[in-house]
Amino acid sequence: MKRSKTSAVRARLARIADETSLRGRGTSSGGAVLGSPFMAQLSRADQVAALARMIAALDARPAPRFDAFAALFHGKSLRKGEVFVRAGEASDSVALVNSGIARMFYTRGDGKEFNKAFVSAPDFMSVLEALITREPARLTIQALTPMQLFVAPYSRLSEFCERDIYWERVSRRIVERVYVKKVRREASLLMDTAAERYRAFVAEHGAVASRVPDYHIAAYLGITPEALSRLKRAATRSVAS
Repeated sequence: MKRSKTSAVRARLARIADETSLRGRGTSSGGAVLGSPFMAQLSRADQVAALARMIAALDARPAPRFDAFAALFHGKSLRKGEVFVRAGEASDSVALVNSGIARMFYTRGDGKEFNKAFVSAPDFMSVLEALITREPARLTIQALTPMQLFVAPYSRLSEFCERDIYWERVSRRIVERVYVKKVRREASLLMDTAAERYRAFVAEHGAVASRVPDYHIAAYLGITPEALSRLKRAATRSVAS
């Protein structure tokens, strides 16, 4: 009986993911026009299917109590320029990004901003430091395009994951992903050329990268906007040839 129930859960998750995979990929690259201030709301079925795909990518084994896990999430839309987490404020939110792109940045006392990272679909988004320490966030997360998110409270996710070794493993792998991205970012700034950093940025964020203002990309890459323009022209000539 237990084996048949597990097989049924596995088949149901696979069916959900397969039925909406094309739609999920389409909205991840933009869905509605990314430059517009609003975006059509994804259905809850699409959001749940996207979550199932992300969990399966982290651990391909059958996900026990997936329905209960998904029930912790709710859909949320962000307009271009809207803030998901603001520096100096408490945060207890984890979001699965299903469309659009956001920037994570620090603001110095004199008002100068420093872009730490960009997050685009499909990926999880949060201020991990604030979630772990339960202290106010030290950085801001802002939507650079309209975004579709699937959001859950970290406190309830943490409680849920602690009850089952599968979900504990999934949560650990999410943290590991964040750590690996951080280390690679630091290594890239120290070891890669500006051209290599730009190519990596485009490869990671795909079509939505074109919606990010050049001054944000330049600041993230550690170069001037003029240097970025030269890199983009060189990339265009390379593709043309």
